[in-house]
Amino acid sequence: MTTTSEVLVLSGAAGAGKSTACVAIAGRVPGACAIDGDTLSSARRPWDYDEYWAFTMRVCADVLRNGLVPVICGIGMPGQVFPAADVAGLRVDMLALVCDPDAIRHRVVERGYGGAWQHPEKHVAVDRELRDAAARAPHRFATFDTSLHGIDETADATVEWVSAAVVRRVAAAAR
Repeated sequence: MTTTSEVLVLSGAAGAGKSTACVAIAGRVPGACAIDGDTLSSARRPWDYDEYWAFTMRVCADVLRNGLVPVICGIGMPGQVFPAADVAGLRVDMLALVCDPDAIRHRVVERGYGGAWQHPEKHVAVDRELRDAAARAPHRFATFDTSLHGIDETADATVEWVSAAVVRRVAAAAR
């Protein structure tokens, strides 16, 4: 696939900063379409991650056909996301927001996140798995530790990441 088929996935455990970054992206990066993964998951069967990511990749293909770079902001593991992208013929650039385990525990309990507060260790495990994850070609994967950066720095870093993808798309379209 070409860079024009690139999908961005901003992942991370509950409390890592995904929603904050998604809000920062929305309206700040012309050519990008930021979509909160919770919005997409509300239209799908609960806990069927393979089906959710297949559906999400179909939405991303529609966004791409409309000339925008899709940015999905939600919990996703490379083992779920990359296979769905492969089936859809899309390439994923995934950025995982990771965070200190104690900060995740604190944020999950403090904010609730539905019933997530009852199981903060599940979110610590998601964070640990994302820290250890890697990509396989043609996909890309990187992490950004939000416990080392403030909200504004995290927002700026994610906006820069999305902006770079928009630039790649424009450059590919010009060829």
